[in-house]
Amino acid sequence: MVKPELLISPNTYYTPEEAAGLLRVSRRSVLRLLEGGIARGVRIGRQWRILGQDLLELPKFAEEPTDRQLTRSLLRLSEPSFARVWDNDEDAVYDELGACPA
Repeated sequence: MVKPELLISPNTYYTPEEAAGLLRVSRRSVLRLLEGGIARGVRIGRQWRILGQDLLELPKFAEEPTDRQLTRSLLRLSEPSFARVWDNDEDAVYDELGACPA
């Protein structure tokens, strides 16, 4: 059976349930995309709303890294530099200042 084509209006805000129907996925999948920052939406109180334009751009937006992913990458890349700056022989004298006597 062929399912009818669903039209997404770019200037309409959809609930997660409506978005799930348009995308043919579960409501929970839409909520995971929103909460994970993969899909764009606005939160009004405890309710999510998704602009139709953002649903249309979802494949493009899903390929872009989220802020959380960018932050983790930056921290992972900067750890060796921080270790060299903060953990060296010149600063060893400061390591003992914070130590509590046993």
